[in-house]
Amino acid sequence: MKKSVSGHLITFTFEGDLTPIVFDASNVNTSIREHAIMHGFMARLGDAAAIPKSETNGFTVTEAMRREAVLELAEHYQSGTDAWNLRASTTKAPKQNPAILALATALGKTYAEAEAHIANLTCEAIAKGE
Repeated sequence: MKKSVSGHLITFTFEGDLTPIVFDASNVNTSIREHAIMHGFMARLGDAAAIPKSETNGFTVTEAMRREAVLELAEHYQSGTDAWNLRASTTKAPKQNPAILALATALGKTYAEAEAHIANLTCEAIAKGE
């Protein structure tokens, strides 16, 4: 089965001599359409939190990382954009170090604050000759 969208129409096509099914969302009751919209946003935003463990993130995925991914996509949609997908080159935040992210979560700080905290500790240790 294949699916395609055009305006308010969703067309489902099937292999063989089967007749396609065309679903016209404009014929749906308003309350069902609103529910479908919220269901779609809930699924789409929730999917953003499905971060695979990889070498890039030290094979660690934290709730803070999941939260950041959902927030990033939510802010993208709420910005008024007409782009469904985030563009890595223009809107995606830079990769974050999982250790710094975990520290930020533990200290209740932003990523930048935790990064500065580590820099300060490092400078203090260097000044002490450690």
